[in-house]
Amino acid sequence: MNYVSQLKCIPLALVFSLGLMGCGESSSGQSGSAFDDGSDNGSNNGNGNSGGGNNSGGTPSFDEKALLAGLVDQVITPTFTSFQSETASLHNNINNYCSIEQTIDDSTTDFTERDASFDLAKQSWQSTMSIWQQAELMQLGPLVTNESALRNVIYSWPSKSLCGVDQDTAYFEDGVINLNNARPYNLKDRTFTRRGLLSLEHLLFNTSYEHNCSTTNDALADWNSRSEQSIKIARCKFATEVSKDLNENAQLLVSQWTAEDGYANELKNAGDVGNSFTTPLKAINAISDALFYLDKEVKDFKLGLPLGKFENSCGLSVCPKDVENSIAKYSVDNLKANLIAFEALFLGNAESADAQIGFDDFLVESNAQDTKDLMVDGLNEAKAATDAIEASLYDALSSDNEKVENTHAKVKDVTDQLKNDFINKLALELPKTSAGDND
Repeated sequence: MNYVSQLKCIPLALVFSLGLMGCGESSSGQSGSAFDDGSDNGSNNGNGNSGGGNNSGGTPSFDEKALLAGLVDQVITPTFTSFQSETASLHNNINNYCSIEQTIDDSTTDFTERDASFDLAKQSWQSTMSIWQQAELMQLGPLVTNESALRNVIYSWPSKSLCGVDQDTAYFEDGVINLNNARPYNLKDRTFTRRGLLSLEHLLFNTSYEHNCSTTNDALADWNSRSEQSIKIARCKFATEVSKDLNENAQLLVSQWTAEDGYANELKNAGDVGNSFTTPLKAINAISDALFYLDKEVKDFKLGLPLGKFENSCGLSVCPKDVENSIAKYSVDNLKANLIAFEALFLGNAESADAQIGFDDFLVESNAQDTKDLMVDGLNEAKAATDAIEASLYDALSSDNEKVENTHAKVKDVTDQLKNDFINKLALELPKTSAGDND
């Protein structure tokens, strides 16, 4: 299947519906052998599974509402609030750097302060990206509604447009779109590939100062003849605006998640009268759907695609240019963050935190200790394999390919358990994107 062609030819929302995301709130995929949709009993009008009550298909002795509350309060909400905090720091650091960059001219001989502030801005992007990569496995509620619009303006990968970012850098500098005074520039009106973390990656890390457009419009007509310093200033000014927009969207995510009528409470109150989830198990299923990011996005797209396991930009060959965050060379760090998030959701607690109720406990209560052990061992092996990649993923694909292959294999071991015994033992449904997928 030519995933690269799909990304170029059809809208991202449609691509995701065909199988890139695997994190919807509902599913009509295959279900575990013990799955019971509750249709015989109608909606659950009580308080769900308080005190270990019936869960319409799960384990009668397991407190499903406690699992939901734990995952929301101990894992998901702290991740979203950390991301909001990181975006605020990122905006401040980019703004500070840009203020210093604008003081640089031909007479400047000491660049120490500028370089230090620029390094801090880039480090702040990396910290923000690491938290976001954990949130990528928590795509629920506000991150999947409205065709994932909020998620996409935060992070549009795998869809990106370096040309679009270059154009908008010029448009923002001019205050109008393509020198048309009748079209004032507003970042919030622009497509998601010109906003968010991917836009900032290009603006902060790309060391080429030529534009990336195959054809030049009016706003970019003189771009490649401009001085390097003027382009640095144009980029940092636009980066300041993009980081401000990113922080505002992070605030929106947290407010929609934590509001009294927000999605966090919707999950925790699953099974109550009027709740969109008629049973706690259905809400648990929404979280398990989000875990499948490890299968499609991590295994297939972040690893399998550049490894040449699917048709990519290089045909069916190893293709470093198809790795995620190839400009910042931050792909391995992203993989580590993805695995940290999966483990946190599986165990019910953040890394190095005290043990809390998680999917591992649900498996044990469902007489699936062996599945739990296999997944814990598999996660440890996947993390070790990722840690063994010492170079960037871009470089390792050429210089240390066997380590990348090993990481793919170890991640696949985990996702094979996820798609089979995990789903079956917990009486959950597969996401639509994974139904019938045996890869």
